[in-house]
Amino acid sequence: MKRFLVAGLVLVFLTFCLWIVAVPEALITNLIEGAMRDDNLHLRVTDMHKGLFYDFSCGSVTLTKNDKPLLSVENIEGRINPLSLLLLNLNVLFNGDLSKGKVNGGIDLFRGKSHVNVAVKGAELKGMPFFGLLGIEGQGTLSGDINIRNAKGAVTFSVSDARFSRITFAGVAVPLEVFTGGRGAMKVDGSTLRIQSFALEGEGIYARLKGDVAAGKMNLTMELMPEKTFKDRNLVFMMLTKYQVSPGYYSIPLTGPLPL
Repeated sequence: MKRFLVAGLVLVFLTFCLWIVAVPEALITNLIEGAMRDDNLHLRVTDMHKGLFYDFSCGSVTLTKNDKPLLSVENIEGRINPLSLLLLNLNVLFNGDLSKGKVNGGIDLFRGKSHVNVAVKGAELKGMPFFGLLGIEGQGTLSGDINIRNAKGAVTFSVSDARFSRITFAGVAVPLEVFTGGRGAMKVDGSTLRIQSFALEGEGIYARLKGDVAAGKMNLTMELMPEKTFKDRNLVFMMLTKYQVSPGYYSIPLTGPLPL
């Protein structure tokens, strides 16, 4: 019994020493910034502070593409599983603020193979530059989950209280202003994002988006299904006549480079 107790105390002491001596703040910053393995996507960490008992905080972690900010998580507090120090798998649990909403999750920072699990609740779209770079202007509240292991995984999300402006996407006028909410589920496989389901809803209209985005190129189709009374009082459908397949059904192709 004493041997197990001594071994346990030695293990605790060893992990504590590893945390204090072998894991400086600069290393944590470098590991977080190096977690994004993409030539164009980068993470930028500010104001990192390491605590005494396997915890840390930082002012923000910002995701950028070609030096343009996409989104920023602020007021981050994190904790590292001490046993992961011995296994060289630095597993981090964290929480923070994202555009007036909350985000929490976990990520493995060591090894080439990694696991990311993130949940977002109540984030405002207008506070995330990502959507503006896509050409999507307006507001709404975003919640969702991301679960990716070894570059494969799933994304689910919902948007409520949406008020968008009409946009031009892949050279096509898309009437986003008629929708008030949406929800979707997607599969991630390396550089390919495959839509399993993506629905948009408004009063008197319903839409589906299907297809995939591979290596930054869209191969998508947007299906619009307005009710007759909705269609008759919205002149936007006069601009979409060439996409009408049948009464009450429009199929709009969205192809080309993703505008980011």
